[in-house]
Amino acid sequence: MHILVIDGSPRAGKNTDLMCDAFIAGAAPKGHTATKFRVCGKKINGCIHCMQCYKNGPCSQKDDMIPLYDEIEKADMIVLASPIYFWHITAQTKAVIDRMYALYVAGRFKAKKTAGIFVSGGDLDCSDEAVSFYNNVIIKKLHWEDCGVLRVARTGRDDYDLEAYKQKAFDMGASL
Repeated sequence: MHILVIDGSPRAGKNTDLMCDAFIAGAAPKGHTATKFRVCGKKINGCIHCMQCYKNGPCSQKDDMIPLYDEIEKADMIVLASPIYFWHITAQTKAVIDRMYALYVAGRFKAKKTAGIFVSGGDLDCSDEAVSFYNNVIIKKLHWEDCGVLRVARTGRDDYDLEAYKQKAFDMGASL
């Protein structure tokens, strides 16, 4: 299976990025291939609802989302990973999801397996809105097959156990 991991963190090398790497490391020994797409440093505009994608084909915006469309279509599974900012996924992650609309309306958006990784500096309930969005939109509306959600919490606290969470991400990847 080919897995696309969309890392929605604007910060390289931090907790969300580390969880993505651990997930990929867990999936690799099972024979899965994975591509990680980091939104950090990419220019991905939000959808402007011009409906170019519906009327005449591809998205009218020519930015770093264009090569990602091919990766999305090739993937059998998409992992959405995002830190939690102000109780929700990052704006960068949401922009990628919104821009997937161009594939959806063109009929090029087949059902996929999916998983979520949501990373919060606060308590576990800080990711409730992100998990609700994932369940309501990605699972129920798009009809993707849920392969699980990893909720990482308290990243800035003294009791945060980075290695334990990385192991959980690894195990999630290995469970595929």
